[in-house]
Amino acid sequence: MNQQPSRPWRNVFLDRDGVINENRVDHVKTWDEFRWLPGALEGLRLLTEHGFRIFIVTNQAAVNRGLMTGTTLAEIHRRMISIAASHGAIITGMRVCPHRPEEACDCRKPRPGMLLDLAREYQVDLSAAYMIGDAPSDIAAGQAAGCRTILVLSGRTQLDHPELRSHPPMHIAANLLDAARWLCARPWHDRMLAEARRPAPLLNE
Repeated sequence: MNQQPSRPWRNVFLDRDGVINENRVDHVKTWDEFRWLPGALEGLRLLTEHGFRIFIVTNQAAVNRGLMTGTTLAEIHRRMISIAASHGAIITGMRVCPHRPEEACDCRKPRPGMLLDLAREYQVDLSAAYMIGDAPSDIAAGQAAGCRTILVLSGRTQLDHPELRSHPPMHIAANLLDAARWLCARPWHDRMLAEARRPAPLLNE
């Protein structure tokens, strides 16, 4: 499929677990444990068809906890990217943080290191990019990088999570496909860049 060059604002960062595949309390440690979430492949394809460059940023502390090797993780991602491509979805770039929380690295979300690194490599305008995640740490990382943020409810976070009050997302979606449809329906013109952030309500009042 011939695609138009990506415009500066057509860039989206995605968390992996809870957005693309199912979360596991014991981590996704092998390809056999990887389960696509409903609608995830369609959402990835839709974003690609609408000219978005897709970047994945994922915390994978299971590596430094000794639960899996970096080689196994790379194989999981190779298969994931290959299957996505076979469904018409292109993953432009990816960053993984293998560190445990106590290692206090600069890349583990909620810190924005992975997003900043990808932005430098691919010349992403972070002020016009989106971060889609299922956890407050994803939203916090996106906001720290200067992105607009979308929370999806297909993972581990409920709307009443207290951390969302300090890091409210711009938009809330049921899952990646729902988020992709919302993004692809946005009016993409210069006025969009000047739009003030209006966090989505967290609770029905």
